Amino acid sequence: MPMLEVFYCGDQPPDHAQKRLFAAEASAIFQQIIGTPPGRLQLIVRVLAPEDTLAVLDSDPSDLAEAHNHQK
Repeated sequence: MPMLEVFYCGDQPPDHAQKRLFAAEASAIFQQIIGTPPGRLQLIVRVLAPEDTLAVLDSDPSDLAEAHNHQK
């Protein structure tokens, strides 16, 4: 069974309507491209906090130096 896992990070998590629209489009693409029967695609949407992404690099550079010093 095909599975599509989506990782999302943004200012606001996607609402139900956005997830539903994405799921419908993903299902249609999987049907057209690889012949996945309707209802067989498994979809997981994971919402990540910015601190769990490379957005942490946008924080204050002194935070990086402090964290590095604590690791030693």
